[in-house]
Amino acid sequence: MAGVTIEELGLKFVKVCMKLYWGSWWYPLLFAIGLLCTLIWGRKKSSRIFIGYTAFLFLTVYNPIIVKYVIARLDFENEYYRFIWILPVIPAIAYYGVTFVSAFKKKWLKAAAVLAVLGVLIVSGNPLDKVVKNFALAENIYKVPDELIEICEILHENMSNPDGRPRVVFDASLNNVVRQYDAQLRLTIDRNASIYRAGSTVAGEFNENSRRYKRQKAILDVIDYQIYDHPKKFRNALGKSKTKFVVVLKNEELQAFLLKNGCEQIAETESYNIFRYKGLKKT
Repeated sequence: MAGVTIEELGLKFVKVCMKLYWGSWWYPLLFAIGLLCTLIWGRKKSSRIFIGYTAFLFLTVYNPIIVKYVIARLDFENEYYRFIWILPVIPAIAYYGVTFVSAFKKKWLKAAAVLAVLGVLIVSGNPLDKVVKNFALAENIYKVPDELIEICEILHENMSNPDGRPRVVFDASLNNVVRQYDAQLRLTIDRNASIYRAGSTVAGEFNENSRRYKRQKAILDVIDYQIYDHPKKFRNALGKSKTKFVVVLKNEELQAFLLKNGCEQIAETESYNIFRYKGLKKT
């Protein structure tokens, strides 16, 4: 987790990560209550699996001593929060909720139990507007913007057989999303390079002096930050990375820069311009 280190927190690292991850949600408490009920009254093997699974996790990846002396050596503290995902809080709460409702025989009691469970979940959770900003319903079954699908279709139409799986530069608005939709496109800009250039520490240790990062930075400076001071570095970066296409939000100044530096516009959507990089003609 960003800003949380084992070196600084020591044995408190796991506790702090859990607190940051769950925030003001009370679901872990519901999970703990469910485990306690399972220990006291649970007879089904299907419910006891949560006991064994949770005990194993707290003896291993949630064990402060193991985390301090093993995870730290593996240099995994920035990614440690992913271990919290495997704690079966949500599946267990769903199971306990259904078990509670099923315990009643009469329909009106079941209905009342459903309302009670829903009420507890609502009160103990977080309103969506506090978790997700600018929330909008998915535009399609792929859970990506419709324009991205249109852009990918255009790119495939303009690929020649020798291109194989061409490298494509997408600006920040699409670069991380396209990975969810089209695996045939190879991205020039790595996720970590993008967030590191943006000033994030989540990328962990990053070799900013490597040739690979310098090339990506030269491209990011132009497409995401509209810094046009080094056009030759930009062209070299596209050429050395074997980039074939550039996709950016419409911007007249950026469009003019790309056209002057070896890119030709091949298509556009409502919000994006799509370019093919051909390089400058030698004179």
